[in-house]
Amino acid sequence: LEGQTRLFVGPRFGLGFHRAAGLRGAFLFDGERKGLRDGLALPWPSGQLLDAEAVFDGDSVWLFLAEEYGGRTVHHAVLLGPDGAVRASNWADAGNGSWLGTLRGKCAVGGALFCATDAGLTRVEARQGQLEAVREFPDAEPFVDAGCQLLLSREGLMVVGAQALTVLRMT
Repeated sequence: LEGQTRLFVGPRFGLGFHRAAGLRGAFLFDGERKGLRDGLALPWPSGQLLDAEAVFDGDSVWLFLAEEYGGRTVHHAVLLGPDGAVRASNWADAGNGSWLGTLRGKCAVGGALFCATDAGLTRVEARQGQLEAVREFPDAEPFVDAGCQLLLSREGLMVVGAQALTVLRMT
């Protein structure tokens, strides 16, 4: 399965998925226990999978998938619980300027997802099975863009840009 298997590891557990021909599978694993929780029922994209990313937060994992479908690229976001159950999901066209316009530039903190966009930061939360932007932080726009990486540090949210590191603090 060269190039068709991806593993993502967080502080408490990991997520993996694999593809072989038309078959797709996903599983969770715990670094402290033997075995896998296999056969996760993910809402798999129906097009060609182009890329994947995952962000962990406590007992949750946010999975991001990019697919080519009908001549366009679509991004999918899925929030999974520790049992592998889908808590919420959403999708958007790639490059649309929203929090889901890119796969990267995201940091999960306390059940919420912070996303770097060209318009600043966006806070995303699960609401009735949907992942929704619940708050915008346009004041962060001078410090972030869609190409930044976000990391949680003791001082605040660290923005890793092409030319600078910036720490943002919420007050």
